[in-house]
Amino acid sequence: MSWPGMIWIGGAPGAGKSTIARQLARELDLPLHPVDLWTYDHVGRMPAQRPLEEDLAEGPEVAAEAFVRIARLRIELVVEDVRARELGDVPALVEGPQLYPSMVADGVRAAAWLMPDAEQTRRAREARLARVEDARGRARLEGLLARDALLANRVRQETTQYGQTLIEVAADPDWSAITAAVRTALGPQHQLPPGSQLARQRSIENNAASRQIRLWLADIAVAEQQPYPFACECGRSGCALTVSETPDEYDARGADAHH
Repeated sequence: MSWPGMIWIGGAPGAGKSTIARQLARELDLPLHPVDLWTYDHVGRMPAQRPLEEDLAEGPEVAAEAFVRIARLRIELVVEDVRARELGDVPALVEGPQLYPSMVADGVRAAAWLMPDAEQTRRAREARLARVEDARGRARLEGLLARDALLANRVRQETTQYGQTLIEVAADPDWSAITAAVRTALGPQHQLPPGSQLARQRSIENNAASRQIRLWLADIAVAEQQPYPFACECGRSGCALTVSETPDEYDARGADAHH
């Protein structure tokens, strides 16, 4: 399978991957492709996997190996998803913890991995749990953190082995400097032309987010939706505006109102 153009931001939870990817994608008119926003879609396209709780019950090593195995299955689906976006020469900015240096292929034009300390990863996971009542998530927090530590070590080893860029995220991060380092690592890229093409890609991203949030809340049996920062779909170059609203509110406004 040939790969479409992509640039990658990977690394451990709490490293600021999602925030930095959103910022750079909107400043540089790049299509944004967070792997996590296609999670439930990928589940339906992969062979059945055993529940995360069963992997964690066998220890963090087993859970870490399962995560990497599934990540390798998902990367082929990411390639299919990016190709379906019909981006031409413009690379998708793909972001997520599922990306590993050993997975880099010809279609990945540039990449960087962000590495926080363990306490930042803990804070990030606890902050996500605080946003919604997820009893299942709380029960497996310590197991996930132990797995995260093993996966972080794997990223460190692979960046060295494959000559990729690793950016350390200190306990008190200088986010401007970190963002600048990521921008340098990714280098200049072809950009989406302003107007309908840029607006269409922002709509694809927003609809993926809306669908993913709905499916996740249904999976953890939570009815109340929390606001999400949906991207502006005006199609103006460099537009970084967002609208904080629930998926229901986003869908109710309709396509014309998003511009």
